Amino acid sequence: MAHTGLVICAITFAVLWVTNAVIMVTSPKLWFRLPSWTGVRGTMSEQRYGNTWGHVQVRALGAIFMAVIAWVIYDVLSN
Repeated sequence: MAHTGLVICAITFAVLWVTNAVIMVTSPKLWFRLPSWTGVRGTMSEQRYGNTWGHVQVRALGAIFMAVIAWVIYDVLSN
């Protein structure tokens, strides 16, 4: 029972992580408008990162998130 709960939590976390990463790369403006419970914003705010350079930083962070997920999936499948 506990194993099933952990798997469900891991899948939920992974889906939110990937969704955030894709939205961060495609549209930083939309990412800032997501509800707070779905975002992984931390201290990032639209006022601070709403300009052109801020959008580049948000997109770079989203790309890093995607790279981490790809690395984890590759590691899981290669072992």
